[in-house]
Parts: sequence; structure tokens; C-alpha cells
Amino acid sequence: MWSKKEKKRRFFVSIAAVLIPTLLWCSVSWLLPSDLTLVEGEKTEIATQLPISAKTEESINVLGVTTKPLADAFHLELGSSIMANPIQVGTTKVTFYLCNALPIKTIDATVIPKTTLVPVGKTVGVSLDTKGLLVLGTGQVIMTENDTAEPCKGLLKTGDLLLEANGQELINKEKFVDVVTQSKGDTIDVLLERKGEKKHVTVTPVYSEAEQAFKLGIWVRDSIQGIGTITYYDPKSSKFGALGHGVYDVDTGELMIIKQGTIIPSQLTDIIKGEKGEPGELAGIIQRGETLGEVEKNTEVGIYGTLEQPNDFTGTALPIGLKQEIKIGKAEILSNIEGDDVERYEIEIESLGKGSGKDMMIRVTDKRLLAKTGGIVQGMSGSPIIQNGQLIGAVTHVLVNDPERGYGTFIETMLQEMNK
Repeated sequence: MWSKKEKKRRFFVSIAAVLIPTLLWCSVSWLLPSDLTLVEGEKTEIATQLPISAKTEESINVLGVTTKPLADAFHLELGSSIMANPIQVGTTKVTFYLCNALPIKTIDATVIPKTTLVPVGKTVGVSLDTKGLLVLGTGQVIMTENDTAEPCKGLLKTGDLLLEANGQELINKEKFVDVVTQSKGDTIDVLLERKGEKKHVTVTPVYSEAEQAFKLGIWVRDSIQGIGTITYYDPKSSKFGALGHGVYDVDTGELMIIKQGTIIPSQLTDIIKGEKGEPGELAGIIQRGETLGEVEKNTEVGIYGTLEQPNDFTGTALPIGLKQEIKIGKAEILSNIEGDDVERYEIEIESLGKGSGKDMMIRVTDKRLLAKTGGIVQGMSGSPIIQNGQLIGAVTHVLVNDPERGYGTFIETMLQEMNK
């Protein structure tokens, strides 16, 4: 019979035999990339500093993976790095192995064509029209001095998109007012979209003696305007990306689903300097009458569309830098904080993440920019980030409690969204 001490020792040994390999597997998996984007014809070294090998699981015509020395056509010897050879545009999968035997992780690998983009850094006005009317909330209608009603309570919810009323497309708020007026108090059939699903509801206006009109007691929005920065445009297609983050409704907090949008000229009028706890802002006037481009997408990592006059934005096309090429250390941003001039400002890349739009932690180190803005301010979102002669990303957010610091997103993330 084993003693209590021996039983305890054997118990912990058995636990360790399971736990240690599991922790090792999890740690190695976390250190490896979650996906891989490569440029056609440009070999890339993936430094792992671990006894890792890899195998292309699908098309070896898209991507080859090798190390020194090469074991066979598919598998790699143990080594501290893996050489990826992107052969042609396409997608495949790569599996990483520990000690050339234990599969650790399978990731998607994408080979994109050689890409050069013109970094812009110019502030513009952005005007977005919602897809239908966005419901901001519902409330009471004062019918008479002593009588109120809430006709849309429980029927419409904040965040609903109202698409049609009595079969008529709701292109703006005025159109909905016309339908309500014409109803003369009869029920109205409303087609709405809620969390991606369409449904019909019926609402009944009530008459407000105070306003001498039929009312539903709802607040809606049909458009939003603001100032942001264009990150880049593709000189071959005139496609552009801007902001680096999505446009969210200030009342609902949800990403705006847009029908269409435009970018238009803007004139900067003031800089509200950022301070701890108070984000700064580039204030300006949107100059209507001229359209610079059409906005086609509003995504979590930027807005995208097509420029009408690319020559309005000057600059030299640069190759893109993928996330595995980005280094901790010095970089630059291009930003237009006053007048029409786009200037280069020094920053420091402090850390790198793995995605979600907040891919880089950056710090403004340029004394000129710190003196004028205090760091990163609203309106600078989309300012292109350049390192070693490559366009690597865009400024996205400021840290409210430290305006000298903020986040950036990878340029490859923006390109993936633009090309979806």
C-alpha cells in the first residue's frame, strides 16, 4: 500500500503530466500567427524561435513553406524560422507542428498581388445616409392638455431601421412625415430591419392638438456628417480607404448601416487640444457643392469607396508593409491639422497586437504636433502610418487619459475589408 505522501506525489505527477504539455501547447499556439497575408513574389521569413515546422495543407501552387535544410517537398526540419514563398495570388491553409510531429495550429494564408498605394493624410468632410431611418428612441405624444399617448411603445426599438411605410420607401425623414400626415390616423404598415432580420409592424398615429398634426412619438435619423482623414487611394482603381474605424451612431452606439455616402471638401477652422480625460478635436466646416468621392462601405475598420478626382490628392505611391514586417520603434504619420498642408510627424510604435482594429499601440513623439494638438485628436483618425518606406496602417483611436498615445490598424486589415 502506498503512503499518503506517496499518493499525493503520484497525484501531482499525473496532474503535471497532463497540465504541462497542455500549457506548452497553448503557449506555442498563442505565439504563432492567427492568419498570414503575403505579397506575391516576396519571400517572407516567419521567425518563431521555437522548434516549429510547417506544412501547406492545400494548394502548394499558391504558397510554399521551406526551411534549411529542406526535409521533403512538404514538411520542414526543426528550425527557428520558416521561409514562406508566395507563388501566386490565392488562398491556402498552413499547419504548424511542434517538434515536427504534434500539430499545433492551422491558419488561413492569403497571397495578394503586389500593391502600391498613395498615402493621403488629408482631412475631408464625410456625409453618410442611413439605410432607411434609424430609430433613436420612442416617447409620448401630447394629444391634449390632459391626455398623452405613446403609440410606438413596444413596437419600435432603438436601433431599428425603418425601410418602408405603407409600401413607400423611406428615403428621408420628410418622406415618413408625409406618410404619417396622409394616414389621417389610420394604421401604417412599416417594414423594418432589426438585428439583420426584416419584419412588418403596424403603428397608429395619434393627433396632437398642440402641434395640429398626426404624430408617432419617435425620433429618427437619416444621415450623419463629420470630419475625418483619408488614409490612401489605389492609383490603379481610384478606390480609397479612410478613418481606420467605423462610423457609429452617437445615440445607439451601433455601427451605422449606410445606403450611400460622399466625401466632400472641408475647411479646418480650429484645433481643440487634447488633454488627459478630454479628447481633442479638429473643428471645421464641411463645404457642400463639390463631391470628392462616393462612400460604398462603412465597416468596423474604416469607410471605403471610389474617388471621383484622384488628382485632387497628391502623393507618391508606396508599397504596403504587412504586419509581420512592422517593427517596434520609430515611424511617421501623415496628417493635415491646419490649412491644406499634409505634414509628416514622428511617432513611436510601442507594441503590436494580433487584430481587432487596435493592432498597434503608438505614441506621438513629434514636438510640433504635441504643441499644436497635444497628441492624437478626433479628426486625425485615418492618418496613414509609414515605416521604412512602406504604408503599414492608419491611426484609429486616442487614449482618452493619455492623448499622446493611441491605436493604429494594419493596412492589410483595411485592404481585406475594402476588397470583400
